[in-house]
Amino acid sequence: MTIVCGTDFSPLATRASRVAGLIAKAAAEPIGLTHAVGQWRQPSASADAAASLAPADRTHLADDVRRIAQLGVTVSSVVRPGEPDEVIVREAARRRASLIVIGAVGHRRLDRWLLGSCADRTAREATGPVLVVRNDRPFEQWLGGKRQLRVAVGYDSGPSARVALAWAGWLARLAPVELIVAQLVSPGPENRRAGASGPGMGVDLLPAAAAKLHRDLDSEVKAVLDNLPFRSLVATALGRIDQRLVALAEELDVDLIIVGSNQREGFRRWWRGSVSSGVLHAAPMSVAVVPLPPGSSRGRRAESLTEP
Repeated sequence: MTIVCGTDFSPLATRASRVAGLIAKAAAEPIGLTHAVGQWRQPSASADAAASLAPADRTHLADDVRRIAQLGVTVSSVVRPGEPDEVIVREAARRRASLIVIGAVGHRRLDRWLLGSCADRTAREATGPVLVVRNDRPFEQWLGGKRQLRVAVGYDSGPSARVALAWAGWLARLAPVELIVAQLVSPGPENRRAGASGPGMGVDLLPAAAAKLHRDLDSEVKAVLDNLPFRSLVATALGRIDQRLVALAEELDVDLIIVGSNQREGFRRWWRGSVSSGVLHAAPMSVAVVPLPPGSSRGRRAESLTEP
């Protein structure tokens, strides 16, 4: 397995490559540093993509490889023709990558306002976890043994949320994390489901409903994480779930939000309205999007944290 890291030689991409290197070292996996050269920069379709790099970019790529290698990680670099998100996703598939790491900023040359950032499109198309780095310092401190990484997982009872939770468990095996599993619910339906009624039941969780949700959440999380310590949190969401999850993550001062996403026919059509996309766009901290593997059953319940 390999960790694929996309780079456009920007300062944020350089910081993301360091995070990728640190994770690769902890996971004992090699790094594939990947840069895309758009067709508009190549003199012909048959031209060598690496040969079309400007001298400064060649130097930058060599410097990035050297910095990652100094961490004690096996690193290789590739330069491919095409759009960055497409190149990164293809390279991850070719290498059967365990993780894609990318900086939060990056746009296609012509369609940036129409389609969004490279990170957004990579998370939408990838079939494996995508870590979008906004701040490298928490990861350096975490993998340097200076403190725990503070992680919030947006959770519901769907299979994609369980896959996201399992990935949080993988992180915790690299180094200790402070894990918060947050379930956001609409109070009215949950109160009725628990058979609870009373004043304000449409805007607040009543004690019986809250107790049942906590019991169910703890049981489901323990089934995935075994003995890994975690803190469960049930909160109400009266508006958009993505905005509420980001606000909650800010209140909790987390370093990373992890959300699940579905891979299914028609995924592109609703990605822009999904919770995963909303969190990725709005969160001021790093975000990991963990897709349900292709062909996996979605289960009986719809994923409220990944559906529009």
